Amino acid sequence: MVNFILIIFCVCAGMLFKHFRLIPENASKSINIWVLYIALPAVSFKYIPQITWSTQLFFPVLSPILVVAGSWLFMELYCRYKGYSQRSRSTLELSSAYSNTSFIGFPLIIAYYGEQNLSIAIICDQVNFMLLSTVGIICAIKGDRSNNEGIKVGALLIRLVTFPPFIACILALVLAQ
Repeated sequence: MVNFILIIFCVCAGMLFKHFRLIPENASKSINIWVLYIALPAVSFKYIPQITWSTQLFFPVLSPILVVAGSWLFMELYCRYKGYSQRSRSTLELSSAYSNTSFIGFPLIIAYYGEQNLSIAIICDQVNFMLLSTVGIICAIKGDRSNNEGIKVGALLIRLVTFPPFIACILALVLAQ
C-alpha cells in the first residue's frame, strides 16, 4: 500500500511542480540521467545476485518474446485486413508489444508480489529492453518513410551494449557467480 501512495504522491508532486514552475523545463533530462546511470544499475546490482536460477525462470525470460511475436502476428493480420500502411502497422506494433516495467512497474510489483519477486521483473525488463533495442528499432525504421539509409546493425549493437542498465545487468550476472 505504501508503494501506491508513493506513486500517487510523486505524480501529484510532479504536477504541482510543473504547474507552479518550481523546476526548470529541462529538469526531466537530469532526472532521466540519474535514473539511467544510477538508479536502474543499482537495482540490478541489488536484486540480480539474489536470483535463484531454475527452469521456472524460462517463462519470465520468454514472456516478452512471446508478447512481441504475438503482437507482430496480430498486427500483421489486422493491418492487412484493415488495409493500414506500414507506418500505422509499425506504430500499433510498437505501442502494443513493448513495455517498460521499471519506472512505475517496480514499485507495483513490490506492492503486489513482494520485494523478493523484483528480480524476475528485472529479468523481464532487460529482455524487453533487448527486444526494443533491436526488433523495436527495426520495426520503427520500417515505418519511417523518410529513412532511406536502412538499418545500421553496428550502431544498433553499440547502443545495446553501451546502455548503462544493460551493462549493470551483465556485470551483476557475472559478479554474482
